[in-house]
Amino acid sequence: MQAKVFNKGQIIIPATLRKKYGIKAGNKVEIIDDDNGIKIIPIKDKKPITSIAGIFSEYTKEKPTEDNINKITEEVFVESFKNEIY
Repeated sequence: MQAKVFNKGQIIIPATLRKKYGIKAGNKVEIIDDDNGIKIIPIKDKKPITSIAGIFSEYTKEKPTEDNINKITEEVFVESFKNEIY
């Protein structure tokens, strides 16, 4: 397959390859330079909890981290659980 190089070195990964390797807008890829050329490797999100951080913006002004997302989740869950019981 071929791809055209645009300004700033940008290329478009063909749709068939994006689908095959699960690459979606916003995903990160690793660029590897080796003796055979350049390789583009999809990076799998190791901490999917941070990908839903935007949901928690109404509860905190802190930078979304796994710890404060877990804290907020626990607080909201416990509060909603109390409301269901009483």
